[in-house]
Amino acid sequence: MRLVGRVNLPLLGIVILAAVLRLVQLQRIGLRGDEAVYVGQAGVLAGAHELDRYFILISRGNSNFLLYQEILSVVFRIFGVGDVSGRVVSAVFSTLTVPVIYWIALTFYGRRSALFAALMFAISGYSISLGRLALLDSTLAFFGTLTILCAVRFVHTERPWWLYAMAAAGTLTIQAKVTGGLALAVAIVYVAFARNVRKLATPRHLSLAALAAVVACVPAIIQIVQHWDTFRGFLGSSLRRNSAVPWYYYERLLLSYEGAIVVALWVLGIAFAVRRRTRGDKLLLLWIFAMACFYSLYSLKAFNYIVPVIPAVSILAGRALGSASYALRRPQLLRWTPAVLAVAVIVAAVPNITKSFDDRPYPGLREAAKWIAAESPRDAGVMVLSHGSAQYVFAYYAHRDSYPFGRFNLATILPGGEIVPASAPTGGAHTPRDWVTDWPNRLIADGTVSYLVYYTPWGDDPPTEDQVIRTASQRRLQMYVERYHGQLVHVEYRHHEARTWIYRLTTHRPRPVIDLKVNGPTVSVTGSGFMVNSPLTVTYNGKVVARGRSDQDGSASVTLATPQRTRPRSLLVMTDSAGRYASLVFPKPTMSDRTGNYAERTPPKPVLRTTATAGQVSVCGDGFTDAKGTISPAFPPPAPDHPTWPLVVQDTAGSCSTVTRLEARP
Repeated sequence: MRLVGRVNLPLLGIVILAAVLRLVQLQRIGLRGDEAVYVGQAGVLAGAHELDRYFILISRGNSNFLLYQEILSVVFRIFGVGDVSGRVVSAVFSTLTVPVIYWIALTFYGRRSALFAALMFAISGYSISLGRLALLDSTLAFFGTLTILCAVRFVHTERPWWLYAMAAAGTLTIQAKVTGGLALAVAIVYVAFARNVRKLATPRHLSLAALAAVVACVPAIIQIVQHWDTFRGFLGSSLRRNSAVPWYYYERLLLSYEGAIVVALWVLGIAFAVRRRTRGDKLLLLWIFAMACFYSLYSLKAFNYIVPVIPAVSILAGRALGSASYALRRPQLLRWTPAVLAVAVIVAAVPNITKSFDDRPYPGLREAAKWIAAESPRDAGVMVLSHGSAQYVFAYYAHRDSYPFGRFNLATILPGGEIVPASAPTGGAHTPRDWVTDWPNRLIADGTVSYLVYYTPWGDDPPTEDQVIRTASQRRLQMYVERYHGQLVHVEYRHHEARTWIYRLTTHRPRPVIDLKVNGPTVSVTGSGFMVNSPLTVTYNGKVVARGRSDQDGSASVTLATPQRTRPRSLLVMTDSAGRYASLVFPKPTMSDRTGNYAERTPPKPVLRTTATAGQVSVCGDGFTDAKGTISPAFPPPAPDHPTWPLVVQDTAGSCSTVTRLEARP
């Protein structure tokens, strides 16, 4: 009973509520693109060598460090590599943020307001959604809030070890995500303006704080030293990224995740703080202002970026609710007011909490990847409609070479570790077109990519850099399906609706091509770009003259007897079972003169040769008038005032040959 009395049962209940909302049904939807990257990197750190081919140990985006991945790798070493484990770690960090928020609010506003603040974060639909994903942001929010707590406790207690903890926690926040430096900056400003701790700013305490920061920063220092050139390149390219979204993007986003009532409580808490302006109010307002201004002005925006603001607005909303609970002065009502307000807030948040469990982008990609792993050849490559990361879902689940299709401004890690830097977009564009126009044709042509995966996303997975992703890229992928004669081989459904489609490409060229070679009485026809393993039909003048079959590359070679009756400009056509065809004129007469000039050659080849001697021109040719198809006339050259002149020989069937510039010689 003594132990129960010491336990803060309301806080424990709020923490359990937060954990349940973040941990249940984590396996229902497979990993998203960025989640697959982070979990894959953690797997490499944990020694999963089958993932080495697809993931490198450096961030492609804002060159973030690998704190979350390193923590997750420890879990993997204990429990094994798994997608759910990655989300559990994120959920745990999001849940642990609840007591940290409680402690900050308790220091400034008392126990009742602290409980309301913890409850506001626990039921935040936005925080729940991010806490259920294996992304960096819940880890960032936890360490950022912990940094602020250490600063608050240092100023409140004047104990130096809180300063050392603040330095270490702030460094870990930056390693969770580079933008976490904002939390450390806010904490430093708060401490710097606290008069009661200025006496503790001695060289000894500051040196120990710096030492704590350096020790906590060792993993990041090692990463920078090992990958400096790559780190610098990724950071430079990420600074060029931007989002074509309206200025009110984050306001609309939070309203959709939280609902009008919760957002109204945030606004009420901010207004209350502006009016009171206590020490705690000033810190929280600075916290909100710094984060909101940075993310609003930063050119790249994404749905997960604004989460570091939620602890601050939750504390202020909790403070407003705590103050409201004292408004009723009647003793018989005062006892039940907090419980009634808490229930009312939870009920108001239920619709948005329910939305947190809805299907987000990438439904069916995990199942599609497993289908690819089970039903396709081991060396079959996959190209996925992507904002820059969706292809790694197939790398993680199927261990297959996978490539993106879309417009994005991110470096791409090819299977094997080769890095394709993000190119600069063309004038007037937000994102480059490399992975829409150049790479697909190249990878399909050489047989690297055999499958195209199309899906219909819902929501906006980071980074949403250009609205064209939702329109032109989808249409262009469908165009590639048609161009390379993709066959629909599998469909994944979600709630009885088709969401993911897998197409197997049956050719490696947009259009087939053929070439002819005459070998005496036979003609060899070689072609490429046909459907793989397809029966082929060769026709001349509409009549079938040969049959064959293409190989695994869509190439073919067919030998046929030279047709006995040929007509000038008639077509020889090779067609596959899908109706894709290529044709060439057969025959197409050609000629060459003594100096080696020649026209286009297509078998059979009427040849014309000339010899100019003093006062006479001799002509001989094959494929023309007599029984053997030869000609050999002689005639005087033109007048000397025409040093060059055309010579044309043509038979009655229309076969002809020309010397376009014949020089008369005396």
